Amino acid sequence: MKSNELFRVGVVLTPGFSLMAFASLVEPLRGANLISGQTLYEWHHLSPEGGTVSSGGGLAVLTEPLPGTQGPTFDMVVVCGGMGSDTYRNTRLRSYLGRLARHNVIIGSASTASFILAACGLLTDRRCTVHWDYMEAFQEAYPRIRVTSDLFVIDRGIFTCAGGTSAMDVMLQMIRQRQGAEFASKVADQFVYGTIRQAKDDQRMSLRNRLGIVQPALVKAIEAMEGHVESPLRTPRLAKHAGVSTRQLERLFLQQFGRSPTKYYVMVRLEKARKLLRHSSLSVLEVGVSCGFTSASHFARAYRNQFGTSPSADRVPEMMTFDAASPAFRRDRTR
Repeated sequence: MKSNELFRVGVVLTPGFSLMAFASLVEPLRGANLISGQTLYEWHHLSPEGGTVSSGGGLAVLTEPLPGTQGPTFDMVVVCGGMGSDTYRNTRLRSYLGRLARHNVIIGSASTASFILAACGLLTDRRCTVHWDYMEAFQEAYPRIRVTSDLFVIDRGIFTCAGGTSAMDVMLQMIRQRQGAEFASKVADQFVYGTIRQAKDDQRMSLRNRLGIVQPALVKAIEAMEGHVESPLRTPRLAKHAGVSTRQLERLFLQQFGRSPTKYYVMVRLEKARKLLRHSSLSVLEVGVSCGFTSASHFARAYRNQFGTSPSADRVPEMMTFDAASPAFRRDRTR
């Protein structure tokens, strides 16, 4: 059913938020108003304390503080994450989101803000998604939450989207539900967006397109590698997955990548290790074990050979975020 009633959206920006995800959240709303000639949507930029919040790219956006019980009400509130959202905690935001959930307000997240919703307990017993680069870190941090590689997930009044332009897809779906498919397509066309993607569409290009692979046996072997990182498979098992002989698989890897399946497999495991080091709180040893390395020395040696630095030196410094009312924040401010 088409609805022309005003729909109010609050977009909560967190430090280091993704500018692409932010634009993808609000621009479809602006486009809907422009095409309809009416104010169908109203949105507010929010943050826990208000003031300017900088994106990961350095662009600062002026925000309003989170409203109290007497402040403006919203039909939907979306937390826009980005760099540092996996460790971002704010008691004021947690309390606000909990209050919205109790009043059945639609709550959403974009990019890495799935970590924030999970930390607030809002994703318990729900399906969710997160940006593909943080997938392993999310699984390690919240093993009981079912995370998928979908573009977006809508589950009982809470949605999560992978970030980037996937935020536009979920907003276009909402516009489609309220104003109809034809109108939503007009909004998409306004941004030269083409087909509105569905939730189950892949976040990333297929393995074949990402690596420029045309040989099906290689695709199957690498998929098996990516699916068995913690307990690596031996080359004969990989060959069986690929449907070729061990010798043929070795020849294919040498032709395509200039390295053996074993050396390529180590690279796959180390790439996952680097993501976990940068996007999780696991210790270096825990990261090594989860990526199939049986000793810290073996892991450190392989990591240095691949990336030219040690695992501990490659960690991204944790982003420390304090609430404005916390003693630690006050101490920092008064030094």
